[in-house]
Amino acid sequence: MRASSLVKRFDATCAVDGVDLVVQEGEVRGLLGPNGAGKTTLLRMLFGLVQPDHGSIELFDRPLDASDSASLDGVAGFVEDPSFYPYLSGRANLELLAELDRNDARAQIDGLLELVGLRTRAADRVNGYSTGMRQRLGIAAALLRAPRLLLLDEPTGGLDPAGVREVGTLVRELSSQGAAIVLSSHQIGEVEELCDSFTVLRRGRVVWNGSAAQLRAQAPAPGYALATSDDQQALAIAAREPGVEAGVAQGGNPAHGGDLTHGGDLAHGGDLTITVQEGYLDPYVLALGRAGVAVRRLELLLSPLESMFFALAGEPPSDDRPGRSEQAAASR
Repeated sequence: MRASSLVKRFDATCAVDGVDLVVQEGEVRGLLGPNGAGKTTLLRMLFGLVQPDHGSIELFDRPLDASDSASLDGVAGFVEDPSFYPYLSGRANLELLAELDRNDARAQIDGLLELVGLRTRAADRVNGYSTGMRQRLGIAAALLRAPRLLLLDEPTGGLDPAGVREVGTLVRELSSQGAAIVLSSHQIGEVEELCDSFTVLRRGRVVWNGSAAQLRAQAPAPGYALATSDDQQALAIAAREPGVEAGVAQGGNPAHGGDLTHGGDLAHGGDLTITVQEGYLDPYVLALGRAGVAVRRLELLLSPLESMFFALAGEPPSDDRPGRSEQAAASR
């Protein structure tokens, strides 16, 4: 799949501004950005639901023609929340979709319901499904088409941690079979281990594009919340250790040195926050132990990729930051 110089305006708003996107066979690409970055509009154009004002889209080396449904052969997925007939069962919804598609699609329904964990609820009406269950049914509906290109908008929205892991396993299995996959999300913590590459959008423009390895190489040091038996001594040791920066978190004990202005509000009650370059955390913890300073809590606040994402997206971290909530809000 190749999209070149895509532009889409809605009145005075440029929702997508000159975006290029390439996804190869077997590749899982994360399409990342805060709400309003243009991710959903971009996916709508890739599905032929919205016509770009400028640019071109090629699917399997042929131009996308929104007037020809055959040009979307091999493409599946969903944008925003998957929609179904609410008063029909999950199975009945899939059977209706199968009639519109491949001749052998109906034979795949039982296996797909098992795959997404809905076999025991297949006879229930969809209006009784939770948000996570509808997400699972949406993935099953997409897989009915045996897609070569799978476009998923916030696929982990509404899923519990076990469901997020199951979606990850499924995505990796499909990519190993050669499917190209685009995962749109503003929750990088839930997709960072799945993706081979990332495209980050901000206000309709691409602000970063490349492989996961490149993103990790450019990412800043991770941040931690640290609580010890002697925070004052822990600060002194950090000042002597290479690769470590430490300070008192906002809300920490003023007797231990006041507030830390960088990221202290993330500490969730910890006395200190530290940033540590790769390879230097263990030596610092060992130095604390040799000095008789007990580590009572050491909590990762932001992974390197999360830190990079927030820097690129231009948004401060918050308590519902990626990977810190069980449910991801749907991108709009």
